[in-house]
Amino acid sequence: MKPVIDYYDKLASDYDRDRFANSYGRYIDALERGILTHWLRDAAPASTVDFGCGTGRLLDYAHTGLDGSAGMLQVAAEKFPDRRLIHADLTHLPLADREMERGICFHVAMHLDHATLQAFLQEAARVIRPGGRLIFDIPSAPRRALSKRPHSGWHGDTDASIAQIRQWVQPYWAVRRWRGILLFPIHRIPVPMRPLFRGLDAGLGCTGLGRYASYYVIELQRLA
Repeated sequence: MKPVIDYYDKLASDYDRDRFANSYGRYIDALERGILTHWLRDAAPASTVDFGCGTGRLLDYAHTGLDGSAGMLQVAAEKFPDRRLIHADLTHLPLADREMERGICFHVAMHLDHATLQAFLQEAARVIRPGGRLIFDIPSAPRRALSKRPHSGWHGDTDASIAQIRQWVQPYWAVRRWRGILLFPIHRIPVPMRPLFRGLDAGLGCTGLGRYASYYVIELQRLA
């Protein structure tokens, strides 16, 4: 985890501007928010935790945020002074058993090796009440097999198929639903045209073609 934390500590002050203050970042943000708004429509932010909250981009959905990067949390605290922000390793969560109803975790799983991801899923299962949900994203293995993306050593290297996810989350979780996002190579589409593709991307991500999107957004249900 240290390379991940060091990377984001150095990037913290520029993260929001570099990643989400451009048309590509806004495209991703809108797709993710569309899913969260729908899937969390019956969830209270007070009982929702953002695992790996970073600079707080999604803290309007959760009143508790955890992250391993002190630099990212400092930015989040400036944006959301009323949130409970905790500097913590995601494999050792300083939260009580069954404290939360919902959890979200975006742009994190792709940086974790399999053992660390398994440890996080187990810890999240301790914190989320039976019947509760965990929503997270991960790169699509079928899409990466097509694109032959080279490995970097750790940055965004972890991907999965839906079948693999169903195996990995046992015995604590079950996959309740999923969908694909970023079906189109949006970075290759002219900027003025990108918003026109967002609705189509959202719709096709719910079909069989979603398997070949760049990322999956998956909702797990905590088993009793």
